[in-house]
Amino acid sequence: MDILGTLGILGDFALTKVLPFIVVLTIVVFFHELGHFAVARWNRVKVDAFAVGFGPELIGRTDRQGTRWKLCVIPLGGYVRFLGDADEASAPDANALAGMTTEERDGAFQNKSVWRRAAVVAGGLAAGAAASTL
Repeated sequence: MDILGTLGILGDFALTKVLPFIVVLTIVVFFHELGHFAVARWNRVKVDAFAVGFGPELIGRTDRQGTRWKLCVIPLGGYVRFLGDADEASAPDANALAGMTTEERDGAFQNKSVWRRAAVVAGGLAAGAAASTL
Protein backbone atom coordinates (compact mmCIF):
# COMPACT_ATOMS: atom_id res chain seq x y z
CA MET A 1 0.00 0.00 0.00
CA ASP A 2 1.36 3.42 -0.85
CA ILE A 3 1.66 6.36 1.56
CA LEU A 4 -1.21 8.34 0.02
CA GLY A 5 -3.52 5.34 0.35
CA THR A 6 -2.54 4.92 4.01
CA LEU A 7 -3.13 8.62 4.68
CA GLY A 8 -6.55 8.35 3.02
CA ILE A 9 -7.54 5.44 5.27
CA LEU A 10 -6.31 7.28 8.37
CA GLY A 11 -8.16 10.42 7.30
CA ASP A 12 -11.40 8.49 6.79
CA PHE A 13 -10.98 6.83 10.20
CA ALA A 14 -10.38 10.20 11.88
CA LEU A 15 -13.42 11.80 10.23
CA THR A 16 -15.81 8.89 10.76
CA LYS A 17 -14.70 7.58 14.18
CA VAL A 18 -12.41 9.93 16.12
CA LEU A 19 -14.05 13.28 15.38
CA PRO A 20 -17.61 12.15 16.25
CA PHE A 21 -16.29 10.54 19.46
CA ILE A 22 -14.59 13.80 20.51
CA VAL A 23 -17.72 15.85 19.69
CA VAL A 24 -20.01 13.56 21.71
CA LEU A 25 -17.53 13.35 24.60
CA THR A 26 -17.22 17.15 24.69
CA ILE A 27 -21.00 17.56 24.84
CA VAL A 28 -21.35 15.02 27.68
CA VAL A 29 -18.44 16.59 29.59
CA PHE A 30 -19.93 20.08 29.16
CA PHE A 31 -23.27 19.01 30.66
CA HIS A 32 -21.57 16.99 33.41
CA GLU A 33 -19.51 20.00 34.48
CA LEU A 34 -22.55 22.26 34.09
CA GLY A 35 -24.32 20.05 36.65
CA HIS A 36 -21.51 20.61 39.16
CA PHE A 37 -21.51 24.33 38.35
CA ALA A 38 -25.29 24.83 38.71
CA VAL A 39 -25.58 22.97 42.01
CA ALA A 40 -22.50 24.77 43.35
CA ARG A 41 -24.03 28.14 42.51
CA TRP A 42 -27.35 27.10 44.14
CA ASN A 43 -25.36 26.26 47.26
CA ARG A 44 -23.50 29.58 47.14
CA VAL A 45 -20.12 28.07 46.30
CA LYS A 46 -17.85 30.51 44.45
CA VAL A 47 -16.73 29.04 41.12
CA ASP A 48 -13.32 30.24 39.89
CA ALA A 49 -13.18 28.32 36.59
CA PHE A 50 -15.34 26.21 34.27
CA ALA A 51 -13.27 24.38 31.66
CA VAL A 52 -14.00 21.93 28.88
CA GLY A 53 -10.74 20.22 28.04
CA PHE A 54 -7.31 20.31 29.62
CA GLY A 55 -4.04 22.04 28.92
CA PRO A 56 -3.60 25.56 27.58
CA GLU A 57 -6.70 27.69 27.07
CA LEU A 58 -7.81 28.17 23.46
CA ILE A 59 -10.58 30.67 24.14
CA GLY A 60 -12.21 31.99 27.29
CA ARG A 61 -13.97 34.81 29.04
CA THR A 62 -14.68 35.88 32.61
CA ASP A 63 -18.30 36.49 33.65
CA ARG A 64 -19.64 39.05 36.16
CA GLN A 65 -19.35 36.62 39.07
CA GLY A 66 -15.64 36.11 38.35
CA THR A 67 -15.90 32.63 36.80
CA ARG A 68 -13.41 32.00 33.98
CA TRP A 69 -15.16 30.00 31.22
CA LYS A 70 -12.64 28.30 28.95
CA LEU A 71 -12.20 25.84 26.13
CA CYS A 72 -8.83 24.11 26.32
CA VAL A 73 -6.56 22.34 23.84
CA ILE A 74 -7.10 18.68 24.83
CA PRO A 75 -10.86 17.96 24.55
CA LEU A 76 -10.89 14.80 26.67
CA GLY A 77 -12.46 16.01 29.91
CA GLY A 78 -13.07 19.14 31.89
CA TYR A 79 -13.34 20.57 35.37
CA VAL A 80 -14.97 23.14 37.62
CA ARG A 81 -12.57 24.82 40.04
CA PHE A 82 -14.09 26.20 43.23
CA LEU A 83 -12.77 28.92 45.53
CA GLY A 84 -10.17 27.35 47.83
CA ASP A 85 -9.25 24.48 45.48
CA ALA A 86 -5.55 23.74 45.03
CA ASP A 87 -6.14 21.95 41.70
CA GLU A 88 -8.76 20.60 39.30
CA ALA A 89 -9.43 17.64 41.63
CA SER A 90 -10.85 20.03 44.29
CA ALA A 91 -8.06 19.27 46.76
CA PRO A 92 -8.18 21.96 49.45
CA ASP A 93 -5.53 24.67 49.38
CA ALA A 94 -4.79 25.18 53.10
CA ASN A 95 -2.77 28.36 52.49
CA ALA A 96 -5.52 29.95 50.40
CA LEU A 97 -8.22 29.00 52.92
CA ALA A 98 -6.18 30.43 55.82
CA GLY A 99 -5.78 33.76 54.04
CA MET A 100 -9.48 34.23 53.21
CA THR A 101 -11.90 36.65 54.79
CA THR A 102 -14.97 35.28 56.57
CA GLU A 103 -17.11 36.15 53.54
CA GLU A 104 -14.74 34.35 51.18
CA ARG A 105 -14.63 31.28 53.45
CA ASP A 106 -18.44 31.12 53.28
CA GLY A 107 -18.13 30.65 49.49
CA ALA A 108 -15.41 27.97 49.62
CA PHE A 109 -16.42 24.43 48.64
CA GLN A 110 -14.43 22.88 51.52
CA ASN A 111 -16.32 24.95 54.10
CA LYS A 112 -19.77 23.76 53.01
CA SER A 113 -21.60 21.02 54.87
CA VAL A 114 -21.16 17.42 53.77
CA TRP A 115 -24.69 17.45 52.33
CA ARG A 116 -24.00 20.52 50.19
CA ARG A 117 -20.71 19.10 48.90
CA ALA A 118 -22.43 15.79 48.14
CA ALA A 119 -25.13 17.67 46.22
CA VAL A 120 -22.47 19.42 44.10
CA VAL A 121 -20.84 16.09 43.29
CA ALA A 122 -24.18 14.43 42.53
CA GLY A 123 -25.21 17.34 40.30
CA GLY A 124 -22.40 16.51 37.90
CA LEU A 125 -23.24 12.84 37.87
CA ALA A 126 -26.94 13.47 37.22
CA ALA A 127 -26.34 16.02 34.47
CA GLY A 128 -23.71 13.83 32.79
CA ALA A 129 -26.03 10.81 32.89
CA ALA A 130 -28.88 12.85 31.45
CA ALA A 131 -26.67 14.21 28.66
CA SER A 132 -25.44 10.74 27.75
CA THR A 133 -29.00 9.59 27.05
CA LEU A 134 -29.64 12.30 24.45
